[in-house]
Amino acid sequence: MAGVIRSIAVLAIALGSFLAMPAAGAQDEATVNAVLFFSPTCGHCEYVINETLPPLYVEHGGPWEVYYDDTLPDSEVAFYILGNGTLEFLLVDVSVAPGAELFMAATERYDIPSNGVPRLVIDDQWYIGSGDIPAELPGIVAEGTAGEGIGWPDIPGIDDALAAVPASAVVTTSTTSTTTTAPGSTTTAGSSTSSSSTSTTTTTTSGSDTTTTTEAGGVFPVGGDGESVAERFGRDPVGNSISVVVLAGMLASLAALVVVARRPGGNRSLGIAVPIIAVLGMVVAAYLTYVETADAEAVCGPVGDCNTVQQSEYAELFGVIPIGLLGLVGYAVVLVTWLVARAEHNPISDWARVALLAGTVAGVAFSIYLTFLEPFVIGATCAWCLTSAVVITVLMLLAAGPGVDSLRRLRSIHELSN
Repeated sequence: MAGVIRSIAVLAIALGSFLAMPAAGAQDEATVNAVLFFSPTCGHCEYVINETLPPLYVEHGGPWEVYYDDTLPDSEVAFYILGNGTLEFLLVDVSVAPGAELFMAATERYDIPSNGVPRLVIDDQWYIGSGDIPAELPGIVAEGTAGEGIGWPDIPGIDDALAAVPASAVVTTSTTSTTTTAPGSTTTAGSSTSSSSTSTTTTTTSGSDTTTTTEAGGVFPVGGDGESVAERFGRDPVGNSISVVVLAGMLASLAALVVVARRPGGNRSLGIAVPIIAVLGMVVAAYLTYVETADAEAVCGPVGDCNTVQQSEYAELFGVIPIGLLGLVGYAVVLVTWLVARAEHNPISDWARVALLAGTVAGVAFSIYLTFLEPFVIGATCAWCLTSAVVITVLMLLAAGPGVDSLRRLRSIHELSN
């Protein structure tokens, strides 16, 4: 999150000497106004801010100023204006209550079906994601600056948001070397990489008082760090409550394994339900893999916010492996072990049943971790992820009896051989 916080101050892609001079013909350009909704934990937001906005400011108007209410604690600042007279962008932090309210007002005003960020509203049109925004924004800005300009979008409450930003500015001129991972290969904040060597001159103006300081690296306070667990849960109480129910069900299912393990042994078999349910899990995992690797927008349905979850730093394991791809491989392994386990009873098929049980238990344990993150850390629920969690839990319950029976047989063989 710290990388996002500081990168927004200078948009993390300052282009050295280009920022020290106004763009050619900037005086002849009309003003373009837009609203960009972002979250500090969203890697796609960081990519749009780092890669899309800076070249536009350089091309249209030159160096920018950052306006915000610096009398508020960092965790309470929701609105920032980035402006240079030609481009005026209102950046809205949706993790802060006033920002979330404006976000919902825009959702209702334009009947936007997704709660994903980054979300750009410009000229009363909206664009979502680090694919559509970089593709569409440069052309919209060029057309607007060459014509009569673009006013602020008609979002209920935007006047109050603009009024909440006082006439104080942090003016930053930097020489920065920065690398930001493209969302096509890395889409999360946790795995985005920023390396910079920055000499920053900052002038803060408030009324008639001006203070100038020089420091290494720009600092731009962004809210979100002080958000409580209750506030995160409250972003989507219905969806997050469903996550808690699923989480409780998975924990209860693990406890049920103890009961199964204590039952007398038998010769319980793995039925045809296992591959059917595993194929369902593969379909879900394949879709999530597509969303995570193709920078696509998920179809979320009426409950939850899949895109916020998929754009979080937790959508990849170790910042490298998409969680959807991990699930896809896991369900494929379930199918293979089921085929081996369906053979006549022998040590190999017994080991396959034990492996199937162990693998599904591990899958449920990992799903418990991921499901816990949704309501209590991310503050959003992914219906696709919950579906996968339910699927792996059902598979574990189906594998429990046969797996325990096979483990007992293998132990008996081992004891007899000794």
